[in-house]
Amino acid sequence: MPDKKYGKPARPFELWNIGNYETVYWQERQEEYLAFMLKLYQALPLTGFRYLHGRKGDRVVHIGPLNAPVTMEEVEKVVIECRANNFNKADVLGWEWSYEVNELAKALAKKNGVDLKLIQIPSVNEIKSSLVGFDLQLLKVPDEAVEKELLPHIKFVEVAYLEVETEVNGDEVTLRITDFQIPPTAELAEIASKVKDSRELIDYWAIDWDYKGDTFHNQWQSFRTKKNPKVDYEARHKYEEPGEYQIMVKVVDVFGNDTNKVIKLEVGGK
Repeated sequence: MPDKKYGKPARPFELWNIGNYETVYWQERQEEYLAFMLKLYQALPLTGFRYLHGRKGDRVVHIGPLNAPVTMEEVEKVVIECRANNFNKADVLGWEWSYEVNELAKALAKKNGVDLKLIQIPSVNEIKSSLVGFDLQLLKVPDEAVEKELLPHIKFVEVAYLEVETEVNGDEVTLRITDFQIPPTAELAEIASKVKDSRELIDYWAIDWDYKGDTFHNQWQSFRTKKNPKVDYEARHKYEEPGEYQIMVKVVDVFGNDTNKVIKLEVGGK
């Protein structure tokens, strides 16, 4: 039988975490949430501070909120408390990030003498998949279980740095990826000598030209192929109506990690 094509454009979709009652449980027990996350990150708790929750080696640790992105205001409070207490290295852990946090947060911290790392917390489903035989809701996971069962499978990775240059010419917008850096890992070290331009680490990127803050609509994409091992670094789009728009850029690196960036701009303005 000949292949039949659907013949209609794909509709946008979302991935939902089903049954993550743990986040509801944690919301009602903030101290238990912080204690568990510090244990998972292998950090010791700190007391007597408002925004500094733990310490790992010579770095202080801040745990971001459960159901809200880490904001610049939050990062600023962490940096101020670091300065006031002579801490010069800090890790900020987050589930989600406000669109402006990455480069602005690091610039603010550097200006104040703080070496800042933004760390992505693994998804609840990723944590749960490693907790076979344990009840995460009760948070009664023995320390030895964290070390043996969780740590080999769970990775806290530093958030990648993505720099996108924007150009508005009337109703046309041009996006250009000018820099993409991922944190040093053993996997990166193996291929680093072959990478002449850090943007070569991009496996795929996509754009929603009118992001509404909920569902991501893939309206443009560029990906690597065997014949062309580099993605296009530039994308253009014409808007039919003038106004203020949010654009979301999604980048997937060669190791499968996602990096998102939201850009706000005005099109067709005088």
